Amino acid sequence: MKTPPVINPVIVDAMALPVSIEMPNSVPMYVLKGYNKGIVRLELLFKGGYAIQDKPLQATFTNRMLREGAGNLSSDEISRKLDYYGAWIECYSSQKCNHIVLYCLSKHFEPLLALLETIVKEPLFPENNLEVVRRNGKAHFEVNSKKVDILAQRHFEHALWGENHPLGHIVETADYDNITRDDLLSYHQKVYNSGNLALFVSGDVSDAEISAVEHVFGCGEWGGECKSQDVFVDCCLSKQGRCNIHVEGTVQSAVKIGFMAMDVSNPDFHKFRFLTVLLGGYFGSRLMSNIREENGYTYHISAEVDAYGRRNAFMISSETANEYVEPCIKEIYKEIERLCNEPIPESEVEHVRNYILGEMCRECEGLTAKSEVFVNAWLSGESFASVNEYLEVVKSVTAAELNRVAKEYLKPCEMIEIVVGDF
Repeated sequence: MKTPPVINPVIVDAMALPVSIEMPNSVPMYVLKGYNKGIVRLELLFKGGYAIQDKPLQATFTNRMLREGAGNLSSDEISRKLDYYGAWIECYSSQKCNHIVLYCLSKHFEPLLALLETIVKEPLFPENNLEVVRRNGKAHFEVNSKKVDILAQRHFEHALWGENHPLGHIVETADYDNITRDDLLSYHQKVYNSGNLALFVSGDVSDAEISAVEHVFGCGEWGGECKSQDVFVDCCLSKQGRCNIHVEGTVQSAVKIGFMAMDVSNPDFHKFRFLTVLLGGYFGSRLMSNIREENGYTYHISAEVDAYGRRNAFMISSETANEYVEPCIKEIYKEIERLCNEPIPESEVEHVRNYILGEMCRECEGLTAKSEVFVNAWLSGESFASVNEYLEVVKSVTAAELNRVAKEYLKPCEMIEIVVGDF
């Protein structure tokens, strides 16, 4: 009989934290310096995002249009410059921030930094390009509006925040038609300024390149109002209970169940994250084992903690055949009740512990990936040290602690249920 290989525990060391630099104009810059194959990642975060927009899609369109012409450069000229240097600029908006991320070779960093400055400080928002972006965005939106999982996400956030909250509005096709160039100019004036900025730099960066960033973005106030916006959205009153959205002709229905979870400052937050993985955060989780493997109700089901500033939403997501909607929901609650009422085996905790540690090794491979980890911590209102605090919780949490956390926070009576499909 062959002897199975020895399984050694995963060893993950604490990560080195970013170096914090306050530039002359008080803009914070966070630096992860080291050799990374000559690659630099520079992320600019302008606080605000969807949470402070005056109209639906205003933040998204403003940030998306930054590359569509700036200073004396057209969108084609900007694209050709990026292609020439083998670089990429990614622009997107989230609930909390507008993100502008530059990926480039360190030897081309300074000319690309000048280009980035022009894009951020002197956007043109040309009408013709806006119409193209509007048309493409609307077409993409209409395609997605036929997908039950995306509809379920929209209605879940609506129930989570409410119609009167910027994060709770369900976007409609008409919202794309209502966006104007003046809306973009107004939002840019309000948000894109030195008083609203934080920067993360990682990769193969030298002191000279850090000084160049300071010269471009850290010397003197620039931009519009220069009044820092709060990146953390206010608390809300969630609409609990069941909401059925009928979509005729669908083969499957989307199911989302969850609630507004605790603030990141809650001492149980990291334990709750661990518990979420155990319930539905990996292929061997309880939800996957029951609902996919044992009952065959779905191909995939997951549980996650989704960050909205300091607040976090716990959410279980799946798609299932229309006739299995109710049995699927019943089994979801069965697994939640088991977590609350039955002791969790230590062997299962150890299995999940090794899985999370392995994922942390994968997610933190390379300086640019580590930078994203710290950006997410910053966005959530956590200290950089919390990344290593989570690591320590993962290494030390016990089954008894997880049972206590489950009983205290996983309450079926407080859940939001969204079902979308022809069920």
